[in-house]
Amino acid sequence: MPYKHGVYGEIIPSIEQITYGQGTIPVYIGTAPVHRLAEYSGAVNTPVLINSLDEAKTKLGYVENDDFDDFTLAAVVYGHFKNKIQPIGPFIFINVLDPATHKTTGTASVTLVDGKGYIDDYVILNSISITGEVKGIDYTAEYTTDGRVLITDIGGGLVSPVTVSFDKVDLTAVQDSDIIGSYDPATGKRTGLSCVQTIYEELNIVPSILSAPGWNHKPAVETELVSACFKIGGHWDAICVTDIDPTNAKTIDAAINWKKTNNYTSNREKVCWPKVKVGDKTLWMSIMAIIRMQQTDYINDGVPYESPSNKQLDITGLVLGDGTEIKLNSEDGNKLNEKGITTAVYFGGKWVLWGPHMANYEYGVTTKPEEIFDVNIRTNLYLTNDFQVRNASLVDTPIARNDIDDILNTEQLRLNALISEGKLLYGTVEFRPESNPTSDLMQGDFVFDTMVTNTPPGKSLTTRVQYTSQGLNSLTGGEA
Repeated sequence: MPYKHGVYGEIIPSIEQITYGQGTIPVYIGTAPVHRLAEYSGAVNTPVLINSLDEAKTKLGYVENDDFDDFTLAAVVYGHFKNKIQPIGPFIFINVLDPATHKTTGTASVTLVDGKGYIDDYVILNSISITGEVKGIDYTAEYTTDGRVLITDIGGGLVSPVTVSFDKVDLTAVQDSDIIGSYDPATGKRTGLSCVQTIYEELNIVPSILSAPGWNHKPAVETELVSACFKIGGHWDAICVTDIDPTNAKTIDAAINWKKTNNYTSNREKVCWPKVKVGDKTLWMSIMAIIRMQQTDYINDGVPYESPSNKQLDITGLVLGDGTEIKLNSEDGNKLNEKGITTAVYFGGKWVLWGPHMANYEYGVTTKPEEIFDVNIRTNLYLTNDFQVRNASLVDTPIARNDIDDILNTEQLRLNALISEGKLLYGTVEFRPESNPTSDLMQGDFVFDTMVTNTPPGKSLTTRVQYTSQGLNSLTGGEA
């Protein structure tokens, strides 16, 4: 160390990493306009964390006038970050649109005015060419903020109109199989929904909600979504939010029958119907349901003990698949709710999500108390994930009796805190001999049994008013 005499200051690198709470961070699988990016390979079939609207633009090519049918993930960005109630994030995207494979060729005759012209198509930016001209020397090509390609004559040699050749993305080439994805053990390559399995390792985030709006109304996709919710990466438990096809199911009865026929009945999924309008835009209700979950959980420090049902939505109406507007009151909503379908109704002077159940629920049939309400299921999944996150450092450390007691004390304190906040009614953790036979302990396998009582939502509140003549006594001077 050199000789010093005085006062000094130094900036040293931090040894801390950014960490994320084990809260509600949804994962969406779909198509994003990544063809607008100069380099899109890092945004195809890989989990991408989006924290802001600017990140959605720079990482996924989002612009506000995107066609939500073509680019299903653009609808998610709009719903989350343009939300008038509470813009909210972050969320994770898995884009399956690959401009390298989902493409076709195209040309455009571009009229230049003052050396500038535009192409209004889904052009893959790095594929643009003009015969006899060199990009970067004779002309430039870039996307504008409204999603058009701007051709600029910088060499002064382009003759208007100029013919521009390019590749453009072919949305019809994206199939259900792209959303479902696959895993190649020989290369380790994952695509589509399979990418969920490594989100924790890549982003240090526990995935808690999965959805593929624009695709999850297709039974083949829904089946894989539900399957993916169990032990993600061997550890994490999640739910999925899906949609009933609003084109085939145009009435309440049709929606109920469609759900049953297509077996959208898992206790790990929340199924929605129909679609919603936000001004002049149409979004899948699954998006708005997830946003409402995330908003509600955020208020509650990430603990999903409060149902998103009867919480305000930033929507202006309900529509079917063909855009036909429909009206539902709370009685209509209840007909859907009793069959495990979540919807939206105008109630209490505002649009609200309506339905405190998961897709497994059927009134009079579902009897397991832990499976009646969405909050029961989600809270219990939260507890299993939270235990794993907080105790990961204990794996492969010596576990003596005092260590067991330390774990019991820590976990009981955690449960007590949730109880004091009203997030549980009861909770206790035990290390039971019958759950820990000697043969298991010899293998280093320890089991802690946790018993909890979830806080039930007030699904209905009834006041019973009965007439009595007792008050008439006050008219004659008697006591009422």
